[in-house]
Amino acid sequence: MTLFAELFPVNTNKLPRLFVYQLQTVRGEITKKIGWQLAYRLTNQFKKQHFVWDDDGQVLIADIALEQAEIDAFIKELWQLPIDSFKAALEAMTLAPHLQPSQQGIADFVAHSFLNDIAPHVTKALDQFKRKRENYDVILKADYAGWVVHGQPAISISVSSELQYKHDVKRHAATLSDINQLIGLSVFDKTKWFFKPMKITSIVGQLGEPGRRERLLSFDLMPRMQKCVEEAPDSELVVKLNRQYDYVISALGINIRNKDHGTFNVSERLQIPPKKRAECIKAVVQLIQKIGIIGGAYGVGRGNNSSVFLNATDIGYTPQLLFGNHKSASFGKAFDSIRQFGAYKPAKDKTIRLAIVNTVPNVSLKGLREQLRSLLGEDGLGYKLILTGGPKNIVEPSRAALEIAINDLAGKIPDLILGIIAKPYNTSDEEQWTLYDHFKHLTLDQGLYSQVLQPKNLDNEYVLNNVVLGILAKTGTIPYVLANPIDYADLIVGLDVARRPKQMRAGTINVAASARVYLNTGELLRYSIRNSMLEGEIIPMPVLQDMFPVADFAGKRVIIHRDGRLYEKEQRNLLRWSREIGATFYFVEIIKDGNPRLYGVKEKEIVKAPKGSILTLSDTEAFLISSDIPDKFQATPQPLRIRTDSSLPLAKALHSVLTLTLLHYGSERPPRLPVTTYYADRISSMVLKGLRPNKLDGNIPFWL
Repeated sequence: MTLFAELFPVNTNKLPRLFVYQLQTVRGEITKKIGWQLAYRLTNQFKKQHFVWDDDGQVLIADIALEQAEIDAFIKELWQLPIDSFKAALEAMTLAPHLQPSQQGIADFVAHSFLNDIAPHVTKALDQFKRKRENYDVILKADYAGWVVHGQPAISISVSSELQYKHDVKRHAATLSDINQLIGLSVFDKTKWFFKPMKITSIVGQLGEPGRRERLLSFDLMPRMQKCVEEAPDSELVVKLNRQYDYVISALGINIRNKDHGTFNVSERLQIPPKKRAECIKAVVQLIQKIGIIGGAYGVGRGNNSSVFLNATDIGYTPQLLFGNHKSASFGKAFDSIRQFGAYKPAKDKTIRLAIVNTVPNVSLKGLREQLRSLLGEDGLGYKLILTGGPKNIVEPSRAALEIAINDLAGKIPDLILGIIAKPYNTSDEEQWTLYDHFKHLTLDQGLYSQVLQPKNLDNEYVLNNVVLGILAKTGTIPYVLANPIDYADLIVGLDVARRPKQMRAGTINVAASARVYLNTGELLRYSIRNSMLEGEIIPMPVLQDMFPVADFAGKRVIIHRDGRLYEKEQRNLLRWSREIGATFYFVEIIKDGNPRLYGVKEKEIVKAPKGSILTLSDTEAFLISSDIPDKFQATPQPLRIRTDSSLPLAKALHSVLTLTLLHYGSERPPRLPVTTYYADRISSMVLKGLRPNKLDGNIPFWL
């Protein structure tokens, strides 16, 4: 099998001459926000030219050399706008002929300038793949991003599916009994050729209220948006998106997310098979290649770029697990291996006291009880299962009824409470608690572990096996570990930090930080959770020291897997602490979203790239296919972006991530993320809502 990527080198010799501009700010610091805002304003001012912010070079790039008088006049106009970032920070902008744009800047310039110019043609080319339904359309949109591949600027060209409701927000609002039902809706700007969905966060009021239309028109609007605002009636609603931007609702379309399917009567899988995805991208690439600014896709056997690709064997990945009685086996069906060899480290007396709360009382649990006894009992995994208190059936589910049932069962001293809940999904909204949230809160508050099962899965063998694995892990059993320990580290830590601005106090950040610490065998040593309100966005040194205590970390080699990007100051603080305790810290950033896909070619057919496929961007960065999607699913796997510092070789960083995908005890199918960062978003959203154990440190994976 050979590989290729939806990634294309930029033909820099086909680009126009690029000019660089330096910015002068009050404090000497230039934020990405100011840079991109300025680029947007300049592009609107000088219509046929392009301006892009080069964050690596901390300069603006353009395809025009402006006279200084033009620049000064433009800056003075900016100071008159109601945008504080320009008034408070921006002092001057000057042409810098002695400077060159960074390679990343050149890639971003192509992605955000020339490719934007042809957006209408791309939209038309992708229309051939649109699928029309009764109430919505399944559309494809093209996504571009700039990259640097071993010093060469490159562009990724991807496609994504979206569900767009056939009625816009204005028409949908007319069907609602309460306008506040618009809050939370995912929407897009109809006046632009491409626009990332945003969320309606509040209702501002009617457009005709004193000064509102004039205020909206005072912004630097694109012509189509300006027309919308001018022609909308006084009675039209204005809504706020992402707590920042005010829009008239006639300018907004509705983007249907998975959780909106019930509201809009949608049943649609948005998976695009590799062959179809490549066909769609080809339609876009052919348009772009007419301009001549990109070459052929990176791929094995395609010119001189084959060397950027690696596979699992190249990094020493072997999917071997260790079970009971020192028996090892290749990763397959973990449940069957535990049945055959026993768990790596069973709970002390192999007894599990299980209680059940049923919030769907019209569903019979007789079959479930029999299944649990069969799976866990002597004929299954060899545990003694004691069902305590009988199933508690809640006729009318509510917080009060749930609390009464859990309080009663807590007196039976169960090891775990199994909750039968119709929709066991928690939301990230701190104000909206679901029955699932209440169940988790009440059990954690009692110091009890819990597992949730949907009634539709009562007879699903795969789901029940996963539930049993979760029950084992939460009741003291370690089902399995790595047969080949990660010998270049003593500990691997999954670090996640979730930040949310507090609405009532300007400048404060509510922070949920979690660290999950694993031995190099993959066994969970402990977790630490800290939830605090901070001034600013950086975790203070005392909090980091508390999460990386001397007793566990002194003298150790520690790989830190960061879910997303690690703030530079936090990294400096951790390095300073490591020096104090004689430890060695290595940092690996795991970035989940926005990464171009890799593809396989087998017998001239385009197929999914296998797990362990790698495209290196440099000596410290790569894309990694970390999931093995079964053939019954059509989706094309999206790689992770792995970044490390130079102190840890990239191959070892990739190996640590890929190897630790094998150790999620909540599923027989290995997830896309390593166990260190899997569920990181879920844990953080739970902690921000107050859903956490009473003990801030423990060694039982309550999040499964």
